[in-house]
Amino acid sequence: MNVWDALFTTQPTEPPQFGFTWYASTFALLFLTIYLAYRYRDNKVCQRFFQIMQAIQLISLYSWYWINQFPLSESLPFYHCRLAMFVVLLLPGISKTKQYFALLGTFGTIAAFVYPIPDAYSFPHIVILSFIFGHLALLGNSLIYLLNNYDSRLLDFKGILILTSLLNGLIFIVNLLTGGDYGFMTKPPLVGDHGLVVNYIIVTLFLTCAIFLFSKGFQVITQEKEERRLKIWQK
Repeated sequence: MNVWDALFTTQPTEPPQFGFTWYASTFALLFLTIYLAYRYRDNKVCQRFFQIMQAIQLISLYSWYWINQFPLSESLPFYHCRLAMFVVLLLPGISKTKQYFALLGTFGTIAAFVYPIPDAYSFPHIVILSFIFGHLALLGNSLIYLLNNYDSRLLDFKGILILTSLLNGLIFIVNLLTGGDYGFMTKPPLVGDHGLVVNYIIVTLFLTCAIFLFSKGFQVITQEKEERRLKIWQK
């Protein structure tokens, strides 16, 4: 297989082998991304780096879907992390919605690397490269936003539950219309298929709890940062 086919073939083969090399490589990149986002969160070059990486990834992936006329059941951006990629990249300013999707993107990236479910293409296919670098860019953009702009007053558990319910309701409708498995709500991983309505409830409650826990984590980070600033000011 030549390089072009390896990158852009439309014939599924098999997903990458998730052995030591895969996990060592992806987690090394994961920790590097976390370090860069934390260490250089105020650096414009770092911010632009992750934004440009995300833009290139999204344009490349959806151009491939569009050029090859993939069905709507596969080619729409209704996976949770892909929605977060678009929102965190394109939504300007500071808002409850952007904070929600940044939290979703942070959790989603870590979950995707711990329990990867990529499409059935081998490395270095564009779908696999998109899976790796798209999630890394999402994590970088999400962390930079949260480290600079997190506000615990914007989202409580109820607010997260409402947004997650609405988001999953939209994905639920898209799955019904297209026959897709967006958001893994038709066949949820680990727990299996329990019917569309029960799947919706399981995914919604799980995501709500996960996002809430990550929100509390950033609340602790923010409080500690403010306490350090106060101590420095008092000196």
